[in-house]
Parts: sequence; C-alpha cells; structure tokens
Amino acid sequence: MTNVSSLGTSSPAVSPSVQTNKTATAAGSSSAQNAAQSFTTVTLGQSGGSAQVYTLPTAKPPEPPVWENTSSDAVSKLMGANNNASTLALRFKDIGAALLGRFDTESTGFSQSVMQFASGMAPGNALETTMQSQLHKTPDNQISLSIQTVGGAQVELTLGSTDTGLAVDVKVTKGTLSDSDREALSKLSGAFQKAIDGLTANPPHMDLTGLTQFDTTVLASVDLHASVKVNGDSQIIDFHADSKTRSVNSSGPMGAMKVAVDLSNPAIIGTAKQQAQAIAGYLKQFDYEQTRGHGDASLMGMFKDAFSQMNSNYPASQQQAGMPGVFKLNAEDHSLLTGLADFTASVTQNSQFSNPMHSNESDSFAYDVSQSSSVKGNGQLNRAITQHQQSHLTASYHEPLTPGLQLKLTTDKNSQNYYYTQIDDRASSDASIAYDLGALTKASLTQSASQSKRVQKYVMGNLESDVTTPSSSSWVMDYLIQFKAAQSANNNRTSQDNYSWELTLASINSMTVFQADPAQLSGRKSAAS
Repeated sequence: MTNVSSLGTSSPAVSPSVQTNKTATAAGSSSAQNAAQSFTTVTLGQSGGSAQVYTLPTAKPPEPPVWENTSSDAVSKLMGANNNASTLALRFKDIGAALLGRFDTESTGFSQSVMQFASGMAPGNALETTMQSQLHKTPDNQISLSIQTVGGAQVELTLGSTDTGLAVDVKVTKGTLSDSDREALSKLSGAFQKAIDGLTANPPHMDLTGLTQFDTTVLASVDLHASVKVNGDSQIIDFHADSKTRSVNSSGPMGAMKVAVDLSNPAIIGTAKQQAQAIAGYLKQFDYEQTRGHGDASLMGMFKDAFSQMNSNYPASQQQAGMPGVFKLNAEDHSLLTGLADFTASVTQNSQFSNPMHSNESDSFAYDVSQSSSVKGNGQLNRAITQHQQSHLTASYHEPLTPGLQLKLTTDKNSQNYYYTQIDDRASSDASIAYDLGALTKASLTQSASQSKRVQKYVMGNLESDVTTPSSSSWVMDYLIQFKAAQSANNNRTSQDNYSWELTLASINSMTVFQADPAQLSGRKSAAS
C-alpha cells in the first residue's frame, strides 16, 4: 500500500481507496423502484474502514417543448422531430411539402409553433406568447410561398426558424378553395420542398424549376420570398411566376443577381431542342465571362441556376396564329432566333477594396445580358421580325506578380508587388427577317464582340507598366438567297432534301447565341463562310 503525506505529526498514514459504482434496473423489476443511480465511494484510513458515499450530480433534462397548439397532425409531428436538428436544411426538412400536402384533405388555415429551452430557461407564459409571435413574424430564417388562384383566393404559407423554435402558418384569404384549386396546390408540394432544400443548403443554390410548372388555368401566380442566414449573413431571394412573366432576384454576402423573363411574345419561342441549345450556349458564355473577370464561383453558380430555370418549361401558349397581332413563324424564321423568350439578367459582385495604398482599386465583377424581340406587321404576309442580344462585362482584380503566391497588400511598399487588371467587354447579335406580300425580303444575322483589358504592373509600390489591349471582331451572314431558294422548292423537295434542309437550319440556329470572345467569333465567321 502506498502512503500519502501525513496529516500532523501524530496522524496515521492515510490509505485512499476510490470505487465508482452504478446500480442498474434488474430485468423485469419496476423502473420506478429501481432507478439508476451513480455514486462514488471514497475510503479514508486503513482498508476496511467505514465509507462515505457522495452522489455525483446528473445533467438536468431540457424543459419540455412549448407548443402553440396541442396537435398530432403530420406537420406538427415533423416540427417536433426537426426542431433540434443542427442545420436549417434539416429543421425545414419535409415541412414545406407537408404544408401544401394538407390541401389534399383541408381547405382552411393552420398555425403551429414549437420552442425548446434548456433546463431552467423556460421564460414563463407571458414571454412565451411574445416569443411565439416573434417566431411567426420576425424569425432569423423565414421562407414564404404566396399563391393566387384564378378564382381569386389567396394562399400564404410561411416557415420560420430560430435557435430555439420552429413556426409555420397557412392562411387562405379573399375567397374559398375549389377542389381543382386544392389539387393544383397539392401538386406543388414537392416543388416547394425542393426550393426550400436548395435555399437552406450551404452554400445555397436555386431549385425553382418545379415552381414554374403549375396549371395557369387554375393558379394565376406563384411567389416565393426567403430570408436565410448563410454563415451569419442574410441571403434574400424573391421569385415570381405567372402566365406572362417569371423573375428571381437574390442578394447576399457575395453580391446580387436578377433574371426576368417575358413570356408575352409566344411567336418567338422555339422547340424544346432549340431552347436547350440556346441555354447551353448562354451558360458557356457565362463561364467564359466568370473566368475572364475572376467572378465568384458560388454567385455565378446561383446566376446560372436562375437563368436556366427561368428559361425552361415555358407554359403552353393559349394564343393562336391568326388572332389579331399574333403571327406564325416558319422554320426559316425560327432558325435565326434563339428559341428563348425575351429576358434581362444581371449579376453584380460586392466590390472589395483590398489595397490600402490605392483606395481607388477595387476587386469587382458586374455582368448583364439581355434579349429583346419584335414581331410586327399588318398581317401574316407582311411581317417583320427582329431579335437583339447584348452582354456587357466590367471587372477588376488584383494578382501577384508570381502565380501561386498569396497576395496581401498593406501600407508597406514591400507588399506592393502585383498586377491590377481592368476588363470592359461587350458583345451583341442582331437577327432580322422581313416579308412583303408573303415574299421574303430580308434574312440576316449580324454579330460583334469587343474587349478591352488594361493591366497595370506595380513593383515595390511603383507603377512599372500600364498596357491596354483591345480586340474586336464582327460578321454578317445574309441568308436571303438561300432561304428564298429553299422556300420556292418546298413543293418539289424529296424527304432526303427535307432532311438536309433541316440540318442546314439547325446549323444556322446553333450560331444564334452571341459569342463574347472576338477570337472565337472570328473562328465562327470562318466556319460560316
């Protein structure tokens, strides 16, 4: 036995003996009579002496959850299961779909909230009521869906989340819901949940395609608003869709983006294949501009998602050729158009000023792109079609003189070794088609691209070079003779001739989306010649 230090000159040696035991409930015995208990036995003195028993403190359980309403419905069960989840995506998991799924059997409003507090932190009845109200109205994270029915009823669904609670709210106002209304609402449940899952991911992304695919004969419009925290900063998203327009706006810690689509001119919309080809062409240009301007990848990713989703799955047009102001375009007309509805789109990165010695130098990225079309005339035989596309990129960024090194600019001249680059690029495309008394009089495609890149080189804070490099290219393709010959031979073409002509039109259509790189445009011009 090992002795420890003496307690006074006449004290005996102390021999400690420490033993920890847990009593467990015996199989088949009553749990109330055999509750588990932890204790520690500490023996002071010689072995075999009397023991003192000290019970170890146990962690107090959390307070029971505080519910706004006592209910066992499917939404409440999900809220109870999700409330203690560690991420926002898990807290909102399946709840949006369940809220819209209620309309399978219900047509009225619904409100519920649950709050969970640590042991001893329950705020009391009066404060609980206030906190429940705040959870509904001003939570840290909130996603709302507003749907207007053709019949006039307004449906609003809201999900809210804080560190301590979840809240949901469903309101039906300005009318009652018909069976077809409830069916259309329920069909959007999966789309709503996908939108929620995307927006609550980290980093967030767009998944709004399903919310554009609703029956416009039953539902007049769909709007979504979201304010979610991303690494402590708020990301705001607003989405709208109806039979004539679609739009999505977003702002957050990295910057802002906007895409708006005009569906009011159905004559210009091409086949699904043409639309897919045009979207792919635009996304390729966006990637090029991001690389050239050093744009933020996550922000541009959201922009690309928004552009693709707003320009996919256009609603079936209710307009028919022959109605006043409505024209029917033929295959040659469509071959010179992108096949997309008109749109405006922009993405702007929040500027950073990283050089304290040159406060006028920013790290920035701003890009906008648009398409506008016109179909006019006093009848089908006298129609004129134009389509204009344009893009504009302005960007600036700092780079180290030696690739791969980390650049950290300070007021010390020893840190002032870098390139500062400024970009200013533009691109455009114009299609023009015209008929006079049914005879084709114009069919052309004109494209241009110009770039300016200014690079300033600083060494030890001194400007050593300042070089601006411009480049540009343009081309015009006139298809009048080719199209007129093909149209005059319509009645005499064989099936093989028709197939060859379809391939020709597809090849022409593949060049309708503008090219932002002058070098690539020069190559396109050579290939078309």
